[in-house]
This record gives sequence, C-alpha cells and structure tokens, in this order.
Amino acid sequence: MALLALAAPAQGTAQTTQRLSAEATFHKDPGGVRLVTLNRGAQVAVLRARGNWSEIRIEGWIWSRSLGGTTRDGFNLVVTAAGGENVRLQPDGAIFGRAVVGALFDRMQTQGGWTRVRRTGWVASSALPQATVAQAPPPAPPAAARSPATDSVLRPIAPAGASSAADGALPAIGLVKGTSLSIVPAGEAVAEILGLTDARVVARQGDWVRVRLEGWVRAADLADPGAADVPRITAEDLRREPDRYLGETVDWRLQFLAVLVADELRPELPPGQPYLLTRGPLPEAGFVYVIIAREQAERFRRMAPLDEFEARAVIRAARTRYLANPVIELRAIP
Repeated sequence: MALLALAAPAQGTAQTTQRLSAEATFHKDPGGVRLVTLNRGAQVAVLRARGNWSEIRIEGWIWSRSLGGTTRDGFNLVVTAAGGENVRLQPDGAIFGRAVVGALFDRMQTQGGWTRVRRTGWVASSALPQATVAQAPPPAPPAAARSPATDSVLRPIAPAGASSAADGALPAIGLVKGTSLSIVPAGEAVAEILGLTDARVVARQGDWVRVRLEGWVRAADLADPGAADVPRITAEDLRREPDRYLGETVDWRLQFLAVLVADELRPELPPGQPYLLTRGPLPEAGFVYVIIAREQAERFRRMAPLDEFEARAVIRAARTRYLANPVIELRAIP
C-alpha cells in the first residue's frame, strides 16, 4: 500500500496525518480543477475542512521528463506528459497517485531523472476517516473587506439573513465604483465596476472574495452561441505561451490527413496509441496530432484525406519534442 511522504507543516498551521479510506480526486479548489487522482490508502497531511471538502498537502516524485517549467499561479512546474504522469513515494518507487496534464506543482529537489514535488489542494471529506477533520465554522461576512489589488471596499448592503432561499442564503454586498473583477484570486482583471453594483458572496479565499452578480449585455457583443463555453485558443496562442493552456478544452475545425500509431519519436503520446495527423486548426496552416480512442480509429479510416471535421478536444501538449505540432485528445465530434 503506497504511503505519501508528508511535507513539514507551515508554522502556525494545524494538521493531522491521515490515510485515505477511498480513492480520491485532488482539486485546486473545493469542487474545482482536478489535479491528481490519489489511491486509497495514501497518507496525507490534512490541514482544514470547508463544508464537505478538506484541504490536504501532498508530496511525491515525478519523472522529470514529464514536467516543464512554468510561472503560472506562483508555481514553477507543470505536468506536460500528454496522458498525465504517476506520482510516486520515492524515485521509481510505489505509485500513490496520477497527476493530470497541466497540473501545477512546487519543485522541492531533483535526483537523477526524478523531481520531488509538493502541492496543497482539496479532496472530498468522505475520502477521509470519519471525524478526523475539525470543521471550521464558516466566516461571518465582514463589515468591510478590502481587495489588495484594487483597494476597493465590499460594503454589505443587506444582512445575510435577508437572502432568499433561491439564492442559497448568500450574503448581499455592494461593489463600489472602480472594483476590478478577476477569474482567479490575484489574477488579471477581466472587468471593472463602473458604479455601485449589487452582488452575492459565494466564497472566500484569504484576502479575496468570490462574488456572483447579474447584468445585461448587448446581443451583438456575445460570442458564437455554440462556442460560448469553450475558450477561443489558437495554435499561435500555444506557441506563444506553451504552458498556459494545457488541460483547456477547445473547439477546433481540422482537416483529416491520416490515422497513425504513436511511436518513440512522439513521447507526448502514449506508445501504441492511435492518433490523427490533421491540418489546422483551420484557417491556420499548421499540423495537429489528435489522440483518439482505439474504437474511433476505424471511423476515421473511412474518411477521405482533406475531409474537414469539427472536434472538441483537450490540449495535452503545446508541441512535441521534435516538432511544433500541438497534441490534443478528442472528446467529441458531431
């Protein structure tokens, strides 16, 4: 049974050491982006609980060739292997989890061809033995919370008890003029509040508050309805920032060329895995490798070269070792 080496706790942070009672997915935030699948029995440092989620810290070893450098979100390593990579107790030792492509970590040390990594994240509390995590009471809405990035004040405009049941009893606040909105804490601003605006507090993380608000925009300003939930990412974007978009979903129009099988020249693809050689994403003129399931290969073999198709896929690598061709994994086609 694999055990997970634990990092020393940060000064002033209470933690308990527990063994997972079930396989668990390790997330960036409660219910957020999945980073690692942890095996049952893995030993973890439990830091705190929030609702049905528990914050834990993990530490282990990953094959260095499956990692790349990054500066995203304050981390310095990203998993670049197309199919993700195993996390081990020791170099070439027992496997206790598997990290997805795009997962971010802190580098602790290197040894031979291995790198020791560390990450704090969240798992469902149900994966831990019962009554092992002290449940922290939810913080009361402050009279005024200040955003360090904008120095804006979030002023409550109604008591939490006044929220309707449909809103889940979320506390109401007012966003003052000049408040910047970011997708993630300390992230790049995507909008600015131009006047006092009502909102609801959804969550808190350190000095940041996640809010929900509603408003109206002109229909002409909307993106294409079919692509509204998928980022518009181009091959040029991947070449410019190769680490940023790993794990993102894209809708690309591609031109079919051939069905091939992965070999040692393309280590970003699992050995023996069928994949498509395609041109695109159209109208770009480059090439894209598309990982497909074995049962999908025959369908594509019936396509004629230069046939075009729409593909919803996940970005697995911005390029291969020898060629500047993105690697994506097919999720759906019309």
